[in-house]
Amino acid sequence: MKEYNISAQPLSFLSIQQLWMEEEIGEHGRLRIEGFIEDEMEEKYLAQLTGDVWERIEKVGKDGERQILFWGIVTDFSIDSQYHQKKMMLEITTGSILMDREEHLRSYQDGFKTYQQIFSEIATGYQESRVSFYSPLGDAEGKLILQYYETDWQFLKRLASRKNKFLTVESRSKGIKFGYGLPAGAKAELPGHGKYIVKKELDTYKRKKSSGLSNLDETDSLVYMVECRESHRLGDTMILHGRKLFIYKIHSRLSGGELLHDCYLKSEKGMNLPRLQHEKMAGNFLDAMILKVKEDKVQVRILRDENGRQDINIWYPYATVYSTPDGTGWYCMPEPGDMVRLVIPGGEEKEAFVISSVHMETDSADRKDPNVKSLKSKYQKEVRFTPDSIVITNNQGTKIELTDGEGIHIVSAHSVMLEAAEDMTISSDAGSLIVAGTSSVNLSQGGTAINLDKGITFTGGELKIQ
Repeated sequence: MKEYNISAQPLSFLSIQQLWMEEEIGEHGRLRIEGFIEDEMEEKYLAQLTGDVWERIEKVGKDGERQILFWGIVTDFSIDSQYHQKKMMLEITTGSILMDREEHLRSYQDGFKTYQQIFSEIATGYQESRVSFYSPLGDAEGKLILQYYETDWQFLKRLASRKNKFLTVESRSKGIKFGYGLPAGAKAELPGHGKYIVKKELDTYKRKKSSGLSNLDETDSLVYMVECRESHRLGDTMILHGRKLFIYKIHSRLSGGELLHDCYLKSEKGMNLPRLQHEKMAGNFLDAMILKVKEDKVQVRILRDENGRQDINIWYPYATVYSTPDGTGWYCMPEPGDMVRLVIPGGEEKEAFVISSVHMETDSADRKDPNVKSLKSKYQKEVRFTPDSIVITNNQGTKIELTDGEGIHIVSAHSVMLEAAEDMTISSDAGSLIVAGTSSVNLSQGGTAINLDKGITFTGGELKIQ
C-alpha cells in the first residue's frame, strides 16, 4: 500500500507520471523521470539547465519524513507542450559521470605507489568526492601503470579489474562518491510472496572462465531476480536455497503510483570480472626523454604526461638491433636528454620497452646529406661513412681516413704509436717508403740505433755497409 509521494528538487513537478531508476556495479547510476510542470516554469527551467544541475529525488512519507532515492546531475532533458500542458523529462546520472567526460594521459612510474594511492589521488581531483575501499587494495604493481587517453572512470575500472573487482557508485549522495568492490550491505528478507525468476548466464560464465576466472563453477552463473516493494542497496544480501546471494543490480520503476524494485542477485564469485584490456593502447608508442641510463636499461619522462611531477624509479629495457644472452650483439645506449619512444606492444603497459632515439630539429651539418652515415657520441667521438670513405675521428685534430683511390690517411694532434707483440712489416709493393721527421728520425733495436739529426749517427757494436 502506497503511503508516500515522490518529490524532485530543485526542478519540481506538479505530478510525476513515470520514473525508472537503474543501479549496477561497475556502472553509473541513472534515473529517468517524467511529469507535468507549471506553464510559467518552462523559461525558468530552461535558463537553469545550462550547467551541471544537481537534482534530488526523494520519497516523502505521510508524516513528512524524507528518504533520498537518487541524487545526481541532469544529463538530458526535454519539455513537451501538449494539450495546454507542459510535460518535462529529466535524465539524471550519478556524480560519477563527471569522471567519465575527459580523457587523460598519465603515467605512474613510481613502482612503490599502491593502487589505493592512485585511486585516492584521482578522487582528490574532484570537488565533493570520496572513494571507499571495500576490499584490500594496498599492493603496488612495481611496473608502469599508464592511463592512456582514458577517462578517470574507464581507467579506475580497468585497474579494479586487475583484482577481478569493480567500482560501485553511491547514488543517494551529492558529489562523486564511489568505492572499490562491493559495500557490506544489510541482510534483506525474501518478500512474503516468495516469487523470483532465476536464469543461468552460460555465455557470460564461459567467457569469464576462458578469461582467467578458473575458480568459477556453473552455480556462479545463476542470476536471481526478486521484485520488492522495499528499497534496497547494492551489496545487500538474501538467502535463497541456503546460498548467500548479493544484490548487484537494481531496476526500479513507478507502477500505479508505487515504486517497485527488481533486485538482481548473484553469488560473490559470480560478480567477479575478468581483467580488462585497453585495446587502443596496444601497439602504440609515446614520445619520451631519457632521464637515466644503467647497463641495458633506461628511465624516461613521457612527454605530455599530466603526472609530470612524480618520483620515477622504473627501468625499461632498451631495444637494440641484435642481442644474445651471452652478451654478443650491438650495445649502444642513448644519453640522458635524448628523445626516444616508449612502446606498448600489447594490452598491458607493464610490457613497455624503449626504442630508437628520434631525430629532432637541428642546424647541425651532420644531418644534411642522407648519403653520409655516422655514429657519434656526446663526447664527439665519431665514425663516419661517406660514399667513398670511412673516417674515424675525435673531431679534435686526430683521425684515420680510408679513402677509395687514395688509401689510408692517419692524422694525429699528438703522437702515433704502433706496437706489435710479434713481427711488424711495413712494405710498399710498387712505390717507396718515406719516413720523415721535422726534428729527427730514430731507428733502434736492442743496443743498435741509427739517429738522423743534423747528421747520421750509428750506435752499435758492429757496423756493416754493403
